[in-house]
Parts: sequence; structure tokens; C-alpha cells
Amino acid sequence: MILLAICFALTVLLGVPVAFCLGITSVVFILVTHKASLMTIPTLMFGGIDSFPLMAIPLFIMAGFLVQKSGVLPKLVEFADALVGHLPGGLAHVNIVASMFFAGVSGVALADTAAIGSMLIPPMIKEGYDRKFSAVVTAASSIVGPIIPPSVAMIIYAYSAGGTVSVAGLFLSGVIPGIILGLGMMGLTYILSIRRSYPLSEEKFSFLNALKKAKGAVLGLMVPLIILGGILSGMFTPTEAGGVAVAYALITGILITRKLTLKKIASCFLEASKTSAIVFMMLATAKIIAWLLTIYQVPAKLTAMLMMITTNPQIFLIMAMCILLLIGFVLEAVATMIMLVPCFAPVAIAYGIEPHHFGLLFVMTVQIALITPPVALGLFVACRLAKTTIEEVFADIWPFLFLIFGIMILIALCPNVTMWLPRLFGYVP
Repeated sequence: MILLAICFALTVLLGVPVAFCLGITSVVFILVTHKASLMTIPTLMFGGIDSFPLMAIPLFIMAGFLVQKSGVLPKLVEFADALVGHLPGGLAHVNIVASMFFAGVSGVALADTAAIGSMLIPPMIKEGYDRKFSAVVTAASSIVGPIIPPSVAMIIYAYSAGGTVSVAGLFLSGVIPGIILGLGMMGLTYILSIRRSYPLSEEKFSFLNALKKAKGAVLGLMVPLIILGGILSGMFTPTEAGGVAVAYALITGILITRKLTLKKIASCFLEASKTSAIVFMMLATAKIIAWLLTIYQVPAKLTAMLMMITTNPQIFLIMAMCILLLIGFVLEAVATMIMLVPCFAPVAIAYGIEPHHFGLLFVMTVQIALITPPVALGLFVACRLAKTTIEEVFADIWPFLFLIFGIMILIALCPNVTMWLPRLFGYVP
């Protein structure tokens, strides 16, 4: 196991892509230990991606790109503006609420950052917001993308956990925490906006205006309703829901908004293929690592080691979250889940923690990697859009980090709040 860790750390430090780091590490381990044949590698890699539920990943990613190109996103932003644009720091609140709306469409945090950021960061800077604050609030609010359903990250977790959780149960468990996280960020933004005298919109809240904007946003808001409604009613599986979402996005963009052209559709297919390929390559190579960890009974040994430290499930949860937070400084979320879910999920069950609750906290914690340097992919995207640097925004990111982690600790200590919805629909006993 030390050999595995050293080889992986070395390849990461050399700048090798994570998927290849996993593959190289497993090959070196097999060559040194002679515990398996290299001929098993192709079989394991294919087995790592040969799963019907995993087809939902490219479908949801594709649906997000299609909805974005369909001209639906501006309507969601206008609706968010009608709801919260009148508050102090109005555009920052619009940024957060728009991210919550778009989270129900794409399920991918980076897509959220790029789409919302490209629309709202330039107007925020023009109205007098700091470049660094504009970048930070965009990157931080995008974390709700993989928490509010649908969520690609939750699909990956459910697959990596080996069938101990359901995708629908995880989706439902993310609804309340996603809303709490968004409201918490709005509260922090309100305080910062008053302290820094950010611009205040002269327009007052109007219920009729909000209702009017809501009509325009219906096309976008229907996506999560169709997905969750279909899954919960038993009409289709999460994978089939992804296909329905793609079909809905195509019909909306071609026949209703008429913004989708063949060129744009081809572009969406290309971007979705590239994004999915990265995820599937990591799934394939991580399968080898997971197999090696199983052979050496790492989950059982990890459980025994942690049980010697504490038998309290709440303390274990906080320990696990801290470990994942530290790993997030050097690894992005998907890689962390693929590698560590097979190790930590059985340990959580041994502690008597509800699997969906642990899965939710795992997904939430690894998403913080989007805004924690040096990886901080979400922060890099937002900084590029705001034409600033990571170094300049570093001071502004800490309040959001403390807020997010504080909310997660509350969720860890109060599972009934988040598990109420999955329990209502029978996914949690």
C-alpha cells in the first residue's frame, strides 16, 4: 500500500493526468509484487466502464450542454434577477440563485461555473463589484451543481459504492442541503455586500414581474422536474432519465426556442464526448486500483484501524471529511471519489452510518476541491473569466470555505434533516 501511495504521489507531482497516474501505479504495483498478471488489466479496465447506469453520465452532461445552447439559461438568470436582484449585492445573489437553478439542469460544477460566470461576471465588474469577489462567488456557488439533482458526481458515487446506495436516493438527499448551502452563501454575500458598499439595484421587488419571468424560465425548470418525477414515479431509470433529458433539450432547442442548429448540436456532442471520456478513463484505471485494494482487504483493515481510534460515528464522519478536504488540495473530485469511495463506504457502514447520508457528505466534501488551491479547477475558470489570478482572490475565498464546511458539519451531525426526503419516498428506512 505504501508502494501504491508513493507511485501515485510521484506521478501526480510530475504533472501526469490523474487517469494515467492510476494506470501507471497499478502496473508498477503488479510488476513489483507479482500478485497478478498484466493480462488482467484490460479485463478490469473494461469491467470498470461496462455498466448500464454509467451511461447516465454522458447523457446528463450532453443534456446540460444542449440546454445551455438552447437559450434557456438567460431566462433562468432573468428569473433569478426578478427574485433576488433587489437585495444589497443584487447581481451576486442572482449569481448564486442562477447556479442553483442551473444545477438542476447540468449536474456538473465546472459547466455551471463557465456558463453562469460568462453571463454574470462581466456585468458584475461593470457595475462596480471587485473582480476577485465576482470570481469567488461564481466558483463557490457552482459547488451546489453536483449537490442539487441531477448530479453526475452522485451517479459516480453510487457506482463506486458497489450498489449500497441508489441514485434516486442520493438525488433526493441532495435537495435540502443544496438549498441550505445556497441560502447560506446568500446570507454571507448580503453581509459582505453591505460592508463593502456593493451596488444596490434601484428596482424594487415585484411579484408580477417575478411571475412573468417565471413563465420564461419554465423550460429550464422543467428539466429537474421531468428527471426526478420520472425516476420517483418508476417511469424510467436514472440512465433512461438522462436520455429523456437529452430528448427534451433537443426538442426545446430545435422546435421551441429555435436556437439549436446542427453546428451547435455537433459542438455539444463533441464537448460532452471529451468530458465523458475523461471520467470514463478514470473509471477504467481506478477499477484496477479498487481490485488491488480489495485483494489486500484494505477496507477491512482501515475499518479496524479507525475503530481503534474512535467508535463514535460522528467523530468518524468529521475525520473522514477532514481527510477528504486535505486530499482535495491536490486531487479533483472525480478522481478522489473513484479511488476512495470503495475504501470509505464499507467503513461508514461498519460505523452504522446510513449509506445515503455518508454518500451525500462525501460528494459535498470532495466538491470543495473546486475552490481550494492549488487544484481549484472552478476557481481557475472563474478567475479567467474575471481576468484576475488565484493569488488575488485567495483572501476572499476563506469566508466561503468556512461557511461551506460549517454547513457540512451541521449536516453530518443532523442526518434527519437531509434524510427526510429520501425517507419520505422509501429510499431510506
